[in-house]
Amino acid sequence: MGSRRWAPVALVSASVASTFAARGNGPFAGETGVTLWIHRNSPGPVDRIGDVLEPLFNDLAAPTMFAATCLFVWWRWGLRAIAVLGLAGALTGLTRVGDLVQRPRPTASGSWSSYAYGNGGYPSGHVVFVALISGTLAILARRHGSAATATWVAVVGVTLTVVTSWTRVSHLEHWPLDVVGGLTMAGAALYGVAAFDHRLDNLMARRRRSGA
Repeated sequence: MGSRRWAPVALVSASVASTFAARGNGPFAGETGVTLWIHRNSPGPVDRIGDVLEPLFNDLAAPTMFAATCLFVWWRWGLRAIAVLGLAGALTGLTRVGDLVQRPRPTASGSWSSYAYGNGGYPSGHVVFVALISGTLAILARRHGSAATATWVAVVGVTLTVVTSWTRVSHLEHWPLDVVGGLTMAGAALYGVAAFDHRLDNLMARRRRSGA
């Protein structure tokens, strides 16, 4: 119970620390070396999977993917699940913090460059979207689906998150700190989504009683 209480606090603290670190005028200590190592040593099959996933979760395609996911969730689990997924969708707006941090993406050679408005690297929007939406689907599958379905959804979600996190760096689209920031923000947001899901039945019951 204690670990559950402190985990969201730790994730929020890590998000804040990562954000302050990302505001520095240059890569974080060791970040360039890690970025180039991942870029040069990334397994080919993993990079090819990343090539397929990348266009599905960019700024143009992500809203369509989210809408399709909402329709599927509505069909399978109803409006209650849509309310939970809708909150997760709203929380993907955490990526807008990038315009405040103003951290540039790595260049094609893995070096530092100047920031271009609207093209900030911190946090990784792909990572936030994939981790937050797949995590929410795992929460919903655990509540509404069978044990086998919940396990399958969780495994697929973790796999997508790991591959996306790795390939955002290996493709030189993001620095490692961008990915860390995206993961900690999504993790903290997921605790909020889980809390909302846990309390939603009580909220709906109170609303019905007040309307009766």
